[in-house]
Amino acid sequence: MKHILIVSACLLAFSNVFSQKSNAIKDNLSLDGADFKSVNEYYIYGDSKAIGNSILSAHPTKEFNEMFIDNENVKMKYVDIDKDKSTFSSSSAKLQLPDNLKKITYAGLYWSATYSLEEGKRRKSKGSYEYKGSYRKKTDIDTILFKTPNGEYKTIGGEIIYDGGTNPTHAINSPYVCYADVTSILKNATEQNGDYTVANVKASRGYISGGSSAGWMLYVIYQSPTDNPKYISTYNGFGLVNYAPVDITFKNFKSVEQGDVKTSLVVSVLEGDLNLSQDECAIIKKDGTFQSLSNGARNQQNFFNSGITTNSIVNDDRVPSSRNTLGFDIAQLEIPNYNNEIIDNNTSETTLRLKTRADRFYMFFAAFQTEISQDFFEDIVEEKQSVSNVTTIEPEVIRTTEAEAKKKKRKYKWKPPGIKGFDSRAFKYMISKPSKIISDVIPGYYVVTNVFSDKPRARKWESYLIKKGYTPITFTNLKKKWEYVSVLRTEDPKTAFTLQQEMIQKYRFRDTWILKVNLD
Repeated sequence: MKHILIVSACLLAFSNVFSQKSNAIKDNLSLDGADFKSVNEYYIYGDSKAIGNSILSAHPTKEFNEMFIDNENVKMKYVDIDKDKSTFSSSSAKLQLPDNLKKITYAGLYWSATYSLEEGKRRKSKGSYEYKGSYRKKTDIDTILFKTPNGEYKTIGGEIIYDGGTNPTHAINSPYVCYADVTSILKNATEQNGDYTVANVKASRGYISGGSSAGWMLYVIYQSPTDNPKYISTYNGFGLVNYAPVDITFKNFKSVEQGDVKTSLVVSVLEGDLNLSQDECAIIKKDGTFQSLSNGARNQQNFFNSGITTNSIVNDDRVPSSRNTLGFDIAQLEIPNYNNEIIDNNTSETTLRLKTRADRFYMFFAAFQTEISQDFFEDIVEEKQSVSNVTTIEPEVIRTTEAEAKKKKRKYKWKPPGIKGFDSRAFKYMISKPSKIISDVIPGYYVVTNVFSDKPRARKWESYLIKKGYTPITFTNLKKKWEYVSVLRTEDPKTAFTLQQEMIQKYRFRDTWILKVNLD
């Protein structure tokens, strides 16, 4: 998108949500853009996916795969694949969530474009082109149509993160980005896997000086069984990456204590021309230097290359599945963390750096995720919510703002319940309650600290108990396939009751209970 962005110096601001001192992270973002801010932070057993597509091309329905052409030499047309006369632009992309999906936790929809003219024209004069056209109509850029698999279009009203049309500096291209939380729509969809379609995204068509670009992205966070819990953080804003590098710092996590640290990244930008290079996406290493990222689909020296990719694969599950998306980029990639050179065990902060020496691009979305330590996750869980006795999968934890977190902490402040004696109703009920019959389990009173439906979670909880000085005793209810993790088996009810009362005075063990097994 050469010659299209005329901007002043840039200053990027990212706000660090719910840090210990709530310090803002000041980086470089265009003063003519919108400061980046944290949308949400999740601590979750699960993962994320990003899909999307461009909305401008050389043909309404055909793929555009010409790789060596400047955007301004393409006569842009709206992509419109839905065969619906009520829409003027539309494209689709397929979402495939895993079979072990528990639930969708969050879904964010973004659409972004350059929109200065309704339709531009050009003519050659004295060896160069003159461009003209009517300025965009006063139509809403924040209203689009959104369709789930096998569903009908729903009108979506979004938040305008930035509109360059209101800034004289950006009169030549007027970039904008909008956002909508569509979590409830995906949760209530009859089909969650399949083709999602976005329609009526507005952009400049025809010949535009520097070219035009447009597209949409759907970012989904979901809950499912994983080996380790994860920290997932999303940011949005609108900022020029030009000559000065832009640094984005991610905090509020603690990576796994041992083994390989698995980390991934999603970034989306309005980039410009595929054949303009020397733009980089890098991440800080342990030694303080920056490692430029690359894979089979993205070059170190031309990372943002008008493509929609997942790791080293171009995402072809789109209609149209153009290889050249003409300036609209979505990159989802695993960070190559060989020997933990980039993010080491027990790391609590990392920095992403974007820079360019030739092309210019606008970034509007970034998401970072990494595996975190079990102890750190449990501390977050302890802070935010109680743990049920029967745990099929650890709950996600959502951090919002520091003020909201403090308010919730005051509202749900926990106090020890106090120790009850042998004359209490609780003890008498425990004695009189009939035993639970479980085959192949030794009779006794079991002081149960947790129940799990899958073995890996039970093993991790056993390790935690050992660290705390307890000796775990685990047995399985084969009928229900639950694993009970206890810290004592005894035929003496007073011994069991005494230990249970001591343990529930500690927040971490506040749900410890007694199960009477095979004693009747």
